Amino acid sequence: MNVTINRRSKTPYYQQLTQQVLLAIVTGNLNKGDHLPSIRNLAAQTNLNLHTVHKSYKELQRKGIITIKPHSAALIIVDSSKAMHFSIQQVEKGVEQIMVEANNLGINGFQLKQIFHESFRKYYADS
Repeated sequence: MNVTINRRSKTPYYQQLTQQVLLAIVTGNLNKGDHLPSIRNLAAQTNLNLHTVHKSYKELQRKGIITIKPHSAALIIVDSSKAMHFSIQQVEKGVEQIMVEANNLGINGFQLKQIFHESFRKYYADS
């Protein structure tokens, strides 16, 4: 599994790792029944603390994405459509957080729509 951690991102490392596992499932790079690297191996590969990788795996387990058995590798237990559902939920939470933050900063709905529209055009120029 190829994982890249952005050390400059404000997103915690365990969340970056969790998101990348979800993305790998959604894109078909990981499939239901595949084993994830051991916590120790992934920590070494990514140069992350063991506890950081463990926290990510526990989060994936809590969401029902993987199962972790003692003295065994973590196993993916969902297919890409279920992983996509979790990814969409994450995006929805992020958008909601942005809206709350904008409201707290006094940005009105019209201004926020303009901000979203400009950002949308940057990433979805063909839409």
